[in-house]
Amino acid sequence: MSESNRKPAEKRVWDRYVDEPFRSRVARQSNPPQITEKSALIVVDLYNLVYQGGNKPVSELINQFPASCGEHAYRAIEPINRTINLFRSRDLPIFFSTKDFERSQQSGNATHRPRNRPKSEDYEIYPAIDFRATDELVKKLKASVFFKTELHDHLKRLDVDSLFIVGESTSGCVRASVVESFSLGYQVCVIENCVFDQNPVSHAVNLYDIQHKYGQVVKLSNLH
Repeated sequence: MSESNRKPAEKRVWDRYVDEPFRSRVARQSNPPQITEKSALIVVDLYNLVYQGGNKPVSELINQFPASCGEHAYRAIEPINRTINLFRSRDLPIFFSTKDFERSQQSGNATHRPRNRPKSEDYEIYPAIDFRATDELVKKLKASVFFKTELHDHLKRLDVDSLFIVGESTSGCVRASVVESFSLGYQVCVIENCVFDQNPVSHAVNLYDIQHKYGQVVKLSNLH
């Protein structure tokens, strides 16, 4: 293909924060993932706490609701539900995670992020997310969905070898789960418009790191 006919590189969410030659290096690492019969979906921490205060800028919410992701969380609801339905329509495993509220009262929080005094209902899956009784719910104590849970054993029994990850936050529990997924030998894909963070810079730069080091970052529209 001639230079004049070459398709321009897709703009990525991290481009404004990452200089050359680093942008071009991760562009060359692109390897469009495929959903197979050995794939599973991990939906990370989409509980009520994340949506507190409503669909507003985080800057307007963070003092009263320090764990809220505001408008970023609400913007992701529709693509996340489409992703869930995609996996559900193919009869593929779907795992949701949330905080193990009872055990966390003794062991502490997953991160040092400021938060209000917790209540058990804060960690119920937010009603607008398409969580069903037939889906698996992983209760965790720390950032990674694998830390002291039975998820890895369950995935091995199902012969899963690739994981697609959505949820929050990009720089926290999503990234921790991605790193451990990679370390355990899974092929990992993060769906860009189905993850979010309070801070857009943290979101973008952590997606860059994931693409560069641990897996693939794709938009839902490009998923095969």
